[in-house]
Amino acid sequence: MKILAMDSCFPRGGAALLDGGRVVGKLEFEGPEGHVALLPQAIERLMGDAGWRMVDLERLAVTLGPGSFSGARIALGMAKGMALALGLPVAGFSTLEVVARAANCTGWVAATLDARRGEVYAALYEIQEQQPKLRSDLLVCDPETMMEHLCAWKTRYGVPLHLIGNALEVHGERWRALEKEGIRLLPTAFWSLDVAHLGAMADRLPVQEIGLLESLEPVYVRKADAKEPSH
Repeated sequence: MKILAMDSCFPRGGAALLDGGRVVGKLEFEGPEGHVALLPQAIERLMGDAGWRMVDLERLAVTLGPGSFSGARIALGMAKGMALALGLPVAGFSTLEVVARAANCTGWVAATLDARRGEVYAALYEIQEQQPKLRSDLLVCDPETMMEHLCAWKTRYGVPLHLIGNALEVHGERWRALEKEGIRLLPTAFWSLDVAHLGAMADRLPVQEIGLLESLEPVYVRKADAKEPSH
């Protein structure tokens, strides 16, 4: 199955082409032009390098957030436009789910992403046959509260817990004390969101589990900075 995967939720975005689960090409981008300009350019370059036409695509994959409020809408908007034009199904996943998939293990994984403002996004997943299954709410909280959630999850399920995600770059040192409790920080190579993993997840998703296009909406775990006007 030929898949185009797209992510624009954070300052560094990405796009990837997969064919039968094999990565044909992948590009990451970041710059002052912004994702509105850079994502289409990346897709055009990938498709050209692979010799693919738009009509060759069989499925689209896109991240839904959490992440940047404006960024989460860019790839999703492009995916919806392409889906309507080409009649393609779109598989949407949270950014935390894609990060959890990078653990490449069977078991329990707490995925974390830097939410800025001294906070982290986080969620607990159980990995089954390389597909993450959500076992908690999507959270945004300070690192100390995150430590409490980690300990609570470890106590509740009584299994080894793996910790993954780029929030470890900012806050990870304070969590290393939890390793003696059976909470293991995975190596730095697994911390970044990889758009190729997004494509792999879409490739393995049964068609009956792909929702309606109109049901795909950005995932916002916290309110936007913009305030409503007072009356």
